[in-house]
Amino acid sequence: MLSLRPLRQRRSLLTALRALSTSFNCAGTQIVNLDDQRTVVKVQGDTLVPYLQKIVSNDVSKLVPGAPPIYACVLTPQGRFLHDMFLHAVEGPVPTVLVDCDAQQRRALMDLLQRYSLHHKIDVTSASKHYSVFAAFGSSLAGAATAAEPPWPHDPRLPALGRRAVLPRSSAPAPTATWKDYQRWRILQGVAEGDTEIPSGEVNPLEFNLDRLNGVSFTKGCYVGQEFVQRVHARGVVRKRIMPFRLGEARGSGCLAAVPLDPRSSHVFDVFDADESLRPIGRVRAMQGGAGLAVLRLREAMAAITEGKPLLVGDLEAGTGYASITPWRPDWWETSWGYEEAGVGEEEQRQVA
Repeated sequence: MLSLRPLRQRRSLLTALRALSTSFNCAGTQIVNLDDQRTVVKVQGDTLVPYLQKIVSNDVSKLVPGAPPIYACVLTPQGRFLHDMFLHAVEGPVPTVLVDCDAQQRRALMDLLQRYSLHHKIDVTSASKHYSVFAAFGSSLAGAATAAEPPWPHDPRLPALGRRAVLPRSSAPAPTATWKDYQRWRILQGVAEGDTEIPSGEVNPLEFNLDRLNGVSFTKGCYVGQEFVQRVHARGVVRKRIMPFRLGEARGSGCLAAVPLDPRSSHVFDVFDADESLRPIGRVRAMQGGAGLAVLRLREAMAAITEGKPLLVGDLEAGTGYASITPWRPDWWETSWGYEEAGVGEEEQRQVA
């Protein structure tokens, strides 16, 4: 007989998430300046498109002024994530792209792009003195457009993330929200961003869902790191993925709930299956307010969701105590994610989807 307990717990979680979203004051359209987190690099040259096509993970053949921005990343030759970026084509005497990238890793990205330009006449310069990165987000942007919506390009990753723009500082609008408000909204959508939340040089980009977030092309041909990503994609099994979670009850003194986490300098806590063994099944990558993102082993995460049991998060070595967390599957996930190896039936998938 099918138990109704997981369904009731699912409804309870959705109710809690709606309350969490409302508490973040994102009922209308909010505008945020992301200069604390993101910066702008200008890349230009006569052979810009073929140059980028061999470096970044997405197809840039349609990157022309007036076209939507393209989300992509650069990888190591072994297929590990290095940097994510939004590519905005702009008018210029030669083909020009403004790159919205992680502020802390600006110099590392510029050096990498310059290194790859050996056989191309490409100029790579900082444009942060002249341009800022802005986003517009909120519940009014998650559905139909509204009159208050700024005429900026849509965020190429997800409709729920609203709009994304690189604007001249001289004509930039006044922000109505902080970067922390935006990070909370983004976390609730289950999306990581930047070289801290997606650790540079360490991870498979598919574990951070860049395939479903329009950040990877599997048809464009060769680029640096393509062979590894293509092989994992063809195999059809990704055992870990980043998932959003709700922070629950604290257990023990000095636990996670009392630790201020900054995405640029936060300690990474281990996530544990809530049984006696406390075996590690993932790591927290970001947290803001009562929600966070963690890379979790999908077999255990799906079991926890199905059974309605929490996971624990803390630091065994530091002895800081634990807090319970409740992960969930974002609506935009592929239906098969998490079930590639388990052979789970359709009815059970619908319970947690």
